[in-house]
Order: sequence, then structure tokens, then C-alpha cells
Amino acid sequence: MKKITLIFLLPFILYSQNKFEIPANGILLEKSLEIALKQVGTTEASNRNDGEVEKYWRSVGLIYPSSYCAAGIYYCFYEACKQSNLPISLIPIPRTGLAQAIFNFAKSSGIKTSYKPEKHNLIVWRKGQTSFGHIEKIFKVQNAGWVQTVAFNTKDQASGKEGVFIKKRNIYHPIGRLKILGLVGFNAIN
Repeated sequence: MKKITLIFLLPFILYSQNKFEIPANGILLEKSLEIALKQVGTTEASNRNDGEVEKYWRSVGLIYPSSYCAAGIYYCFYEACKQSNLPISLIPIPRTGLAQAIFNFAKSSGIKTSYKPEKHNLIVWRKGQTSFGHIEKIFKVQNAGWVQTVAFNTKDQASGKEGVFIKKRNIYHPIGRLKILGLVGFNAIN
């Protein structure tokens, strides 16, 4: 039994993830999550990162066609600022289309905390040793590392459509060839 447990836990030991927390306006966090949840169901016009989803990559200055998982997260903060009459300088993440850039920003300017998921956290995956990956926003924490996320630039298994959907993820499990890089947390301040 000990051997089986060790084999099961080995990937978690070898790839221990990190969480870095950065300050963020509490009102902005709540409003950005509200906006993210309203984006659920937005789909691409032709499964080519186009149509209604173009507003996400435009928010970070990307051109068609571009991935938009990180851009979608930024867009929600940007819209939250506009709707709450807050300056965009309060957006806690960099204006980028790269998930890893958001994680690296939190790592360099944030505080390392315990690897525990919380509402509003961003979960970040990385593709091999490249600068590419994926990012999603946690809105519900469950047991044993399971979370529910708002996921931009993903596929809905039931419909086959690409767009923004709710996903159930585990903070310890990869997605296909993407390995967990870590969590970006927020220390809510007002």
C-alpha cells in the first residue's frame, strides 16, 4: 500500500507548485468575477478565435487570430474598472495575452503563500519549457484540490464549441500536455 501511495504522490512531489499573492482592490475583484461569469457561453464565430471573443484579445492589444485565455481575464478587470468608475491603474495584473507573464509578474512582485486555492485566484498551466500556457479564474473551491473556473479559450465537450465555459479543474492535475505552473492569488484591499 505504501508503494502505491508513493507512486500516486510522486508527480505532486516532483512538480510542487507555488502560489504568489498580489494586492488588488476588493471591489474590482468582485466586479471582475461578476463580469467573467457573464461571459460564460460566449463562443467563437467559427472556432478560429474570432467573432464575439475578439474583444478579449483587443483589450490587450493583440491582433487576430490570437489565443485569449489571459486576455479574457484582463478584459474582465478592465470592464470592472470602467463599470465601477475606477482607474485602470488598479488592474492588478499586467496587460498581456500570455498566462505565464501574469504568473511571472505575481512571482516577481507578490508574496509567496501556501498553495491553497481561493475564490478569485488564477490557476496557470505551462506548455513544456515554452512561454505558452493557459490560465483560468477560480470562482468556487471544492474538496481535494478541485475548483470550478471561468475558462476563456476552451472547448465545451457537449457542444464542441470554442469560447468561454465553466470548467472543473484540479490544482494538482495537468491539462493534456500543460503542467500546472501555480496559482496567482489576490490580497484584497480597499
